[in-house]
Amino acid sequence: MSDAIMTPAAVAPSPIRTIAAKDIRDALRDRFVLIVTVFLGIAAVVALLTGAIALRNDVATYDAAKATLLALGKSAGEIKAPEFYPLRLLRGAIEQIEIIGAAISILIGYRAAASERGRQTLALMLTRPMRPWQFVAGKALAGIALLAGGLALVLGMLTAVLHLSSGVGLVPDDLLRIAIVWGVAVAYSACFFLVAFILTLHMRQISHALLAAFAVWLTLVLIAPQVGDTLDPDNQVAGGVFAQLQISKPDQTQIMKGFATFEALRNGIEEASVTKHFERFTFAVLGIKSTYTGMALWPVLVEMTSNLIWIVMTVLGLGALALALPLNPDRLAKA
Repeated sequence: MSDAIMTPAAVAPSPIRTIAAKDIRDALRDRFVLIVTVFLGIAAVVALLTGAIALRNDVATYDAAKATLLALGKSAGEIKAPEFYPLRLLRGAIEQIEIIGAAISILIGYRAAASERGRQTLALMLTRPMRPWQFVAGKALAGIALLAGGLALVLGMLTAVLHLSSGVGLVPDDLLRIAIVWGVAVAYSACFFLVAFILTLHMRQISHALLAAFAVWLTLVLIAPQVGDTLDPDNQVAGGVFAQLQISKPDQTQIMKGFATFEALRNGIEEASVTKHFERFTFAVLGIKSTYTGMALWPVLVEMTSNLIWIVMTVLGLGALALALPLNPDRLAKA
């Protein structure tokens, strides 16, 4: 009998779920997340369509040539069947997520924290029977859930467009790769959400917090990857400098010894950017980088483990920081 009787405390939702549900409802009500998701989706589809149309023409050309051979009574095997890799067309979409998606994540993180400070309700919220970390966890959970839903819509739309417009049907392996990219994209976007969320919660002026968050975005998304790429001579010459100059492998090793400091600095700048790790991982999984085109999924995941760990550790570290930092309601009572 006692098992059937539930106390009010036992059936009451946790503060984390309550805050998360409220934040999601508020975000859907004001349609900001929907608007920015549509914006990202349009940018990604535009980046995809040109390549998809070109691929469809290539498929149509091959099909026409094969039909002509068959009509002449010849074997279709006389034409080497080309290999089509539709997932490579997602390169532009991934770049949109890297840049625009990260910026949108910052805005969502900023709004998640600024909404309470703007209404000066943060101090009131913390007088409720909850711990400060529960408040932070609920807000963060809502923001990351919104990011996950938005990215699911964008990648789902891209998958449908790619399947229908490229002339090459997607197979289950392709869908699995896209699903993996979605999960990593959520973790990547969550990093920038948490940066803006933490800064907006703890800086005295929320306008300064937004500027600081975009300074982080500018450094990690635009500057660090470009510096690393620009300073890499192999990226400036097709096939690489050594290959073009036909320098043997032992000589390459000897030459690079003289540039060890330079290479360590260049590589360090790249490694510091979570965006670069996201790009390396997704380009490999989708076969965008030619080295991984046509490679089975599992070997790619094994090789890209270090990049995945970097992204996961970054988002977990920022999440732990958000929960650990003490909130001062009196100091944050005014925006």
